[in-house]
Amino acid sequence: MILPKFSVRQDNDRVYVTIHVAHVRTTSIELDIDGDQLKFSASPYYLRLTFPGKVVEDEDSNAKFDAGTGDILVTLSKQTPGEHFENLDLLTSLLATRREQANVATNVARPLIEEIGTVDNSGGIDELLERARIDEDFDWEMPQQLDLGELQVGSAKYGFNQQYTGYLTHVHSTANEINEVVDPDHSTPDSRRQHRIACENAKFDQEYYMENYLNDEDIQPLIKHPLSTDTLSDPEFTATEQQTMVNLPSKTLLISNKQAVYLGMVDLLFAYSLELRSHLGELTIESAWAIGAVSSTLSNLEQFSTLRETCVASYRRGLAYTLYRHWDLCERAMDDVRVICQNGRRAILKVFLDLKRVFDEHDVYYVYSKLFLDDYCVWLQVGASDEVLKSLADKLAHIEVEQEEVEWDLDVLEDRVLMSSDSEAEEEEKEEQEQEAKEEPMRRPLIEML
Repeated sequence: MILPKFSVRQDNDRVYVTIHVAHVRTTSIELDIDGDQLKFSASPYYLRLTFPGKVVEDEDSNAKFDAGTGDILVTLSKQTPGEHFENLDLLTSLLATRREQANVATNVARPLIEEIGTVDNSGGIDELLERARIDEDFDWEMPQQLDLGELQVGSAKYGFNQQYTGYLTHVHSTANEINEVVDPDHSTPDSRRQHRIACENAKFDQEYYMENYLNDEDIQPLIKHPLSTDTLSDPEFTATEQQTMVNLPSKTLLISNKQAVYLGMVDLLFAYSLELRSHLGELTIESAWAIGAVSSTLSNLEQFSTLRETCVASYRRGLAYTLYRHWDLCERAMDDVRVICQNGRRAILKVFLDLKRVFDEHDVYYVYSKLFLDDYCVWLQVGASDEVLKSLADKLAHIEVEQEEVEWDLDVLEDRVLMSSDSEAEEEEKEEQEQEAKEEPMRRPLIEML
């Protein structure tokens, strides 16, 4: 069956679903309303939507077919007039089943392996909610991961939630300039991290950093540039973005390490924000590479365990791989991440849809959509928690990365630049004084003649 294009809107009392189906017989159209679900079929199309609230079929409900456009407008009445249905434009979440939506509502996911007879849900939904709340009360500075260095069996796992393998087997025979992992499919998290740090140390350029620190006339406007309005707390999604959500793979995401997923999100948001700020709010033809190079998640398949190590790695790459390498620019980009997280999952989804667009359009780097961005776009709609995101934003507001943590003696380099600048200024002043002293005897005869 084919999933048709569709859109959903609402007013106080009704929900309107527009379904685009080309060349169908009206006699084959079937509609079924069941509480919070609408089921539509017209061979070869099939659509099932699960709404946040219940709808009813009454005298105000109807379906109209426009043969000219191929659109069917379905009008449904809300069971509770005046009720506002949240996030009707998050189309992937509407396509989720009732069970998947229930798991999202409670933030409870079934384990990959479940022993029969060991699960006790006798406490009801309140107990499940409390269990979920406790489960997502993250300590952002406490590592939550297994030591996989000795547990690696067969091909390495990487990507979103460490669930993919084989995608980068022949990465070195392609023009992939983002990847820094020597042998992705036979690597371990520990080997990837050690190699990432070694690459960053080799890439960091002291002269480049000092030049940007001293001559930052072009950088200061980037730091002062306002954050894009697309990251507001309740952004609107374009028709293209809505269609992208519809086309996302349909899957149930069983997250084994939720904290790592949120931290990977921070890493990607930083890389995106830094690239956007580096070009005054615009992306360029090189943005896919630039974002991928700054992101440890993409370039080194990194999986972080604490927020601090995520921020430190972001600063290191922001000072080693970018066009503008300035500490204050990195700090401003990280504050952008804080604001985006504070604005919730809709704002973050807007960013990740843009990231997906950028990588999808590249002949080589589209693989990172398959490994990370597609799943992040699904997870942000059906799995991410606004409460956790606000907790994360609050932690970002209070965390301060010190220059010593980057380990490149940045304070020493800055002092060297200032001392050199002062010496040059003194030398210029001395030269001016010497030049004036030479010109003074030449002026006196003229004065005496007058």
